[in-house]
Amino acid sequence: MPQRNKQSFLHGALILSAAAILNKIVGALFFKIPLQRINNSAYGYFEAVYNIYIPIYIVSTAGFPVAVSRMVSQSLALGRYRDIRAIKRVVNRVFLLTGSCGMLAMVIASFFYPDYVGMPNIRLTMLVMAPSVFFCCIATAYRGIYEGSRNMIPTAISQTLEAIGKLLFGLALAAGALHLGQWQFEHGFKVFGKTAETAQQALDISLPYIAAGGMVGVTAGSFFSFSYLLARYRRFGSGISKQELESSPPPYPVRSIFRMLLKIAFPIAIGTLATELTTMIDVVSLQKSLAVVYDRHGDIIREIYSSAIAQSRTNDVLAFLTGNRGIAMTFVNLVPNITLTFGISALPVITSAWALKDKKQLRKMVSTVLRITVMVALPAGLGLSVLAKPILNLIYEPHNVVVAGPQLQVLGLAVVFICLVAPINAMLQAIGRADVPAKIVLVGGAVKLVLNVLLIQNPYINIMGSAYSTFACYIVMVVLSLYSLFKVVKARIYWKSAFLKPLIASILCIAAAWAANGLLARVISAKLAVVIAIAAAVIVYLLALLWIKAIKREDVLMLPKGQKIAQILEKYDWIG
Repeated sequence: MPQRNKQSFLHGALILSAAAILNKIVGALFFKIPLQRINNSAYGYFEAVYNIYIPIYIVSTAGFPVAVSRMVSQSLALGRYRDIRAIKRVVNRVFLLTGSCGMLAMVIASFFYPDYVGMPNIRLTMLVMAPSVFFCCIATAYRGIYEGSRNMIPTAISQTLEAIGKLLFGLALAAGALHLGQWQFEHGFKVFGKTAETAQQALDISLPYIAAGGMVGVTAGSFFSFSYLLARYRRFGSGISKQELESSPPPYPVRSIFRMLLKIAFPIAIGTLATELTTMIDVVSLQKSLAVVYDRHGDIIREIYSSAIAQSRTNDVLAFLTGNRGIAMTFVNLVPNITLTFGISALPVITSAWALKDKKQLRKMVSTVLRITVMVALPAGLGLSVLAKPILNLIYEPHNVVVAGPQLQVLGLAVVFICLVAPINAMLQAIGRADVPAKIVLVGGAVKLVLNVLLIQNPYINIMGSAYSTFACYIVMVVLSLYSLFKVVKARIYWKSAFLKPLIASILCIAAAWAANGLLARVISAKLAVVIAIAAAVIVYLLALLWIKAIKREDVLMLPKGQKIAQILEKYDWIG
């Protein structure tokens, strides 16, 4: 059995971030974007189902993944290595039950949710995705064990396998459904059991099956992820050595482990349920408000988007608007998926410091996580906002950019705040204050619900109301979360290093990107111009960080080969 591969906070975060970036590239370039290009309404069905799947999955796992990571980390810090095996046995049973319940909930929801939101064509897509809830829950149990041991490699590999499975099966089946519908129409057969008089009607009939084919890929990917983690654990276990097991005291009884798990998981679960309740309310209120405003003022909305609707050749305006919101969210979610890894990687480190009552290490980690999160979130969010339309033009058609572009301009600013929420919540959970995120998310959810109803039901704002409400919601949540975190930890925040220096570097890089794109677009193709502008922005940002010494020596030391890198940077006086 190998020794544990114990990684530093930043090393673990880099591993998870690399996997997250790869997964997003695979999912976006080879799955989501092709599905969007097949037909925007098909992607609208896919997005509508995903919006209900995510809350069901997260409610099914509740607070147990964080609780498992905390318990494993605490057991390692206290030298109770045998407890980890007992924890594993308990969480397997828990996730078997919750995964089964989640899968059943998805099946039951498929019989009433599609009709409620006015999109009956998503029923099949919901049904084929239901097993994914089960496989993801079981996989989460194994990820919690490894993450608590500060070994992020198994999680990263399993996420990559999940993305590959999604790509291979989802894209193939979605394309297969498209071509099957076309073949049936061209040869005079009924298209999926329905009569189509024109090629456009044949495509409209095929859309639910195209979306369902894509969702089969999601289920297949989750199965591959679970299978890898199961095989790895059976082969290598959790990485606890024989010597560590022999030196460990006897494990707590299974019942005691279960009670401790519930004690930790319950407040986290309440927070998770509050989060997902507000998410579901947001999703339902968004889609219901769109349906209401379209029913009342459909002529105004069709006039606003007349050229885009005509170019997209769709008859389902609601799916078209929802799909374009999904396009904007595809880019918005790229950055928070990276900063989410900071919270996952920091949680076991902060838990250990809290268990050992090491206040100095605790405050240092809180400051480091916030500073590094801001260093990633600020330039990415501002860049998405400033270059929203040029970035979308890289991949999408003009009619998509007309609808998704303005949303991404607003949501790009919101990204800065969205990125901070997950790491702050993870740190609060690590120190046993999971009740705080629950209260804050309810406040944020209330803000979002009220603004959704008020703004989306205004026909001249419609889908843009969702972007404005998201921005306002996360500003409120970040302000309240930061106040709560500093009140509990009593850590000082160094505004200059945490916010001011990254802001200066971000402004310089965004100015470079804006100028480069504007100048180059006059002499070369617009798509090539924006690619060069993004590359220039990255270079300018890194140079600016070094110039103003925003990167600290301890940050570099947490990287692989950090000692050598630090020596080189110190030679040129580039780190603080």
